[in-house]
Amino acid sequence: MKVKPILHRVLVKPEEVEETDELLKRARLAGIQIELDKREKKATVIGTIVSVGSTAYKEFGTDPQKEGIVEGAKVLYAKYSGAEIPNTELIILNDEDIIGVLENE
Repeated sequence: MKVKPILHRVLVKPEEVEETDELLKRARLAGIQIELDKREKKATVIGTIVSVGSTAYKEFGTDPQKEGIVEGAKVLYAKYSGAEIPNTELIILNDEDIIGVLENE
């Protein structure tokens, strides 16, 4: 299935949730199974831009490319924002839900 964001929306592929929490690691070592549910997976705040809608950022008087909102860019977005697209690993966000662009140093 191919999804094209319309108007002011942005299509994002969230990054996988890593088990960086020390408590979660210790629980697994102790034999306690803690499964991440969909809400926790969606709680990730880093993703990769897949596609940008035609009017994204126009309301704010700027160009998405000028802001770094281009295909392949890594972005930070507001927790629990957007809508999951069924049968994919993608979510669709409003342009205002993206709060930053990650840049290589």
